[in-house]
Amino acid sequence: DAIITSTAAGAPNVTFTKQLRSAGVTALYGNYALDEGTAKSLGADAEGIYLGGTYYTSIDSESNMKFLKALKDKFGAETKTASELSVPQYDAVHLYALAVAKAGTTDTDAVVKALSEVTYNGPRGPVQMSKQRHAPLTMYLAQVNAQGDTNIIKSEPNVDPGNQCPDL
Repeated sequence: DAIITSTAAGAPNVTFTKQLRSAGVTALYGNYALDEGTAKSLGADAEGIYLGGTYYTSIDSESNMKFLKALKDKFGAETKTASELSVPQYDAVHLYALAVAKAGTTDTDAVVKALSEVTYNGPRGPVQMSKQRHAPLTMYLAQVNAQGDTNIIKSEPNVDPGNQCPDL
């Protein structure tokens, strides 16, 4: 009834998806490893694919619109599609800067402590490393449309990151 994949990012997603489509497979298709930039490169073959992740350019928020505008203003026609791979690093740099400011130092122990005390409202919304130095994040279910963009179908706020580092 449905196919869900989580292949290595990039070329394997393109190859598999093109083969799937050319074989005439019409089952619902979800891919956890496909990012928006790669989906756009697939053209019509990407239409209808379901994606799951913590960031899509179609997040309808003031902070995301501001982020996307700043990217376009800085890089113009060379702007690449922001993704699940780039936005977490962007958030992390801002969280680190806030933690350094809160701690008043770059001392590792002080900054690590301060990380759980600061929140950054970035493209994905508020991010705070509140559990074992991991951040509960909103998870999104999105679907690729005919233009290669995403439509967010559902969001699940503050998904618990689980017990990833029990000895912290």
